[in-house]
Amino acid sequence: MHILVFGGTGAVGLSFVQEALKAGHRLTLYVRSPSKLPKNVQQNINVHIVEGDFSDMEAVKKALNDGADVLVSFVGPAIPNKGMAITEFYDKLFPLLPTDSTIKRCFVLSTASYSAPEDRRSLKWWFGILAIKLFLGTAYKEINGMSRAVTSLPTEQVEWTLFRVPGLTNSEAKPVRAGFIGDGKSDGIFISRGSIAVWILQELEERRWVNKAPSLCNVGWL
Repeated sequence: MHILVFGGTGAVGLSFVQEALKAGHRLTLYVRSPSKLPKNVQQNINVHIVEGDFSDMEAVKKALNDGADVLVSFVGPAIPNKGMAITEFYDKLFPLLPTDSTIKRCFVLSTASYSAPEDRRSLKWWFGILAIKLFLGTAYKEINGMSRAVTSLPTEQVEWTLFRVPGLTNSEAKPVRAGFIGDGKSDGIFISRGSIAVWILQELEERRWVNKAPSLCNVGWL
């Protein structure tokens, strides 16, 4: 499979890139700083690097026209966040998918700050989201704006999965629970970066969460 990756130089993105290459996938990486990629990724014959940032839509179109079947984005707001740069980027990007690419499926990173229709009340997440609203600048608005951009995609043109993650750890990949906030099973407070990478690759095959916004966590975390 050919996968276009945004945010591939971040910790979660790099973990996914390595796992996807091990699984035999071809990758197009849209990155602002290619030097941040490990040498083994830069020199891999299954990797095509397109350099650019959110404002360079011509470079974005070049990446979209590279023949990828799937888009995976690990782009997230800075902490504390200022402005709505990611939302503005997605608002320009997603309308291009049906016309300027061969992409039929996309996976986009989000958090519990965005509420899915299937979510239930959860006191622990209420406090956490309140803290984000109060102390992390525009991060709450950014997460909701970018998530709405994803979930508004015409499903007859592009299938989407908005995967929402809690706190991130560097531990090894572990079993993942996927569900919704407040279900008491899949709204734990931690997940490892490697676990996210493995889950996305599994979901590409299993297709359990097409056009849904699951919350992910590692088994064993409350």
